[in-house]
Amino acid sequence: MNYGRQSFRPPQPPHVVAKTLKYNEAQEHLLRRLGSALVLQWDELPDALQDLIIDQAAAVEDRDEAAHDSTVIEAFIRNAKVIALSKPPAVPEAK
Repeated sequence: MNYGRQSFRPPQPPHVVAKTLKYNEAQEHLLRRLGSALVLQWDELPDALQDLIIDQAAAVEDRDEAAHDSTVIEAFIRNAKVIALSKPPAVPEAK
């Protein structure tokens, strides 16, 4: 055994993996928030990373049967409507 020593593995470039996420229904809102955050930051990501994420999204399984074609996923990202969050009204201080 190799106690106290970490094996060195050089960084690997990102690639599509044959895996999917397991989460319960109560956590689905977190996945939606993460997906929304990713789409909002999409144009800031390098093109190669955008391509990788689209290919990974096409490869993962989903709870619902739906189209998994990468062109459909890319079209969704490109056509997603972005709206600004409105600032909540100020609450007057209680005296």
